[in-house]
Amino acid sequence: MAGNFDYREQRNRMANEKVRDLLTDLPPYVQTFLVGREGKMSPQTRYIYTSRIDLFFQYLVQRHAFGDRKKQEITLSDLESLKIEDIELFMSWIRHGNSSRSNRKTDNRETTVNNYLSALNTFYNYFLRRGKISVNPVAGVERGRVRKHDVIRLDDRQKDQFFHCIETGEGLTVQQKRYHDKTALRDQTICLVLARTGLRVSELVGLDVDHIDFTDCSLTVLRKGNKYDHLFFDDEVAALLEEYLEYRKTLVENDPTEKALFLVTFGKYKGTRISVRTVERLVKKYAVAGAPTAGSRISPHKLRATYATDMLRATNNIVLVQQALNHESPRTTMVYTDTRTINLQNARNVLADVAEDRKKQRRKKASDPE
Repeated sequence: MAGNFDYREQRNRMANEKVRDLLTDLPPYVQTFLVGREGKMSPQTRYIYTSRIDLFFQYLVQRHAFGDRKKQEITLSDLESLKIEDIELFMSWIRHGNSSRSNRKTDNRETTVNNYLSALNTFYNYFLRRGKISVNPVAGVERGRVRKHDVIRLDDRQKDQFFHCIETGEGLTVQQKRYHDKTALRDQTICLVLARTGLRVSELVGLDVDHIDFTDCSLTVLRKGNKYDHLFFDDEVAALLEEYLEYRKTLVENDPTEKALFLVTFGKYKGTRISVRTVERLVKKYAVAGAPTAGSRISPHKLRATYATDMLRATNNIVLVQQALNHESPRTTMVYTDTRTINLQNARNVLADVAEDRKKQRRKKASDPE
């Protein structure tokens, strides 16, 4: 299983490098915070926290609260002196897109603001518990209300259109069709694996060839926290994987030691591990061309939601779906599943069935002899 660890270690190294770059402009106590939380954060999470803290310090300088100093010169006493109103102004600054890192789509801004507040709350509380500061102004800030979004997924008709487009190339632009014969089998395999297993895109690109076991039709997946898990795939996925593996042999002729399952199929990087960004682009391409009613809203993450809803509809077992998605809580799984649609679809004939039963009772009563 070393290949998957190698891939994860590479991603972790990149995240650690980004953290080190950010820390060069931040006060030393930010690194103290990260070291203190090291056992509770993955490298990716550390980077996210450091990035959010860095943006907060950038704001403090830009709004002239501490405008005569650089970010690394802001002290814990300075942070302690901030009021709830200062934090609320920071929230507004993010909400209205005053930074490229906070310029999110309108529907996502309140979620983004709350994510920054959570990071800052953890940051302040770390020093509060250690007696380095005496107050946490973030704790008194009221979180914004996040609008509940509909679950975006492919319905049955859209799924048929989506996979038909991948297989045939119908709907693609002239430019896209030029390379379709080189990518179609790989792309079809990738999308079917995502839609039938609920894998995260990062987990998918981290798969190696030896992570497939055709004996029991399973994949060995390295989950969050460097924990291995086994996911099972159906016979249709098995057949497509076997077909793709034959094609894959033509991609690694120059480097037969390459272990990655899904590879770049042409160009300078032919035969190397495919990237998350490439998978995101190919899913978007086929969704826009093949299932235009879903279109650009579809991503690998939405194929995960498609899997969750399909599995819940087929099994009516939320615990099973939770386990497949590797969620700690069923409440998280419910966010991914379109339970409203499932319930309405299941109930769409309820009134008609009741009416039909009444008709049968009336006919039976009318036909019975007095």
